[in-house]
Amino acid sequence: MLVRNLVVALALLPVSMVLTSALATVPAAAASASVDQPEAEDPNDDVESWQARVAGTGALGLRVRSGPGMDFPATATLPDGSRVDVVGGPAVDREGRDWYRVVGRARPGISGWAAGSFLVEVDASQLEAPQVAAARAGPPAAPSSAPSGRTLTARVTAYAHGTRTASGTPVRWGVVSVDPKVIPLGSHIMIEGFDNVFVAEDTGGGVRGNHVDIYFPDVASALRFGVQTRTITILS
Repeated sequence: MLVRNLVVALALLPVSMVLTSALATVPAAAASASVDQPEAEDPNDDVESWQARVAGTGALGLRVRSGPGMDFPATATLPDGSRVDVVGGPAVDREGRDWYRVVGRARPGISGWAAGSFLVEVDASQLEAPQVAAARAGPPAAPSSAPSGRTLTARVTAYAHGTRTASGTPVRWGVVSVDPKVIPLGSHIMIEGFDNVFVAEDTGGGVRGNHVDIYFPDVASALRFGVQTRTITILS
């Protein structure tokens, strides 16, 4: 009897060793899987940066805040027309507005979150006019560094309707409506407070005399700009 029990025990020994080894392997495999599993990536980590222009803020400028929302304190102000690098976002606040993380191009020390409704995407490959570069560098060292051309004081308004200009070109940011008797169509002009050159391609029934109407890509931005008086320089 003793001999038979010993034989059975010896026969079952390999099976027991195999089961013990298999059970020990399962936790090790699970642990290995948990170590090798990559962490979830932040969806904004790989956001490709793009350039934008501050638009529609008027004389108030764009408030840059410490976080994506009006509840966060303002840390700096960028003038209307400034260019920025957009490096993050969008983040949506509790009111459903998009916010983007921006860095000032003329003043890289300014960074934070800005409301997307005041940012207009621009072509990064487009070179700025020499007059704009001079303005960014600070006050001109000599009169020759200032924009050359005829200047006038004009009533400046904003519009956001239509699809084509009186010249037959698509409406877009950078187009203005003018009175051709004062500013010929096709003229390139600079408007006080903006760092880009506008082109006179449109006309309007209400645009008469020293009046320039700027096209904005949305109605909200046009309404925020309102009616202002600014100096206009006709470059060509």
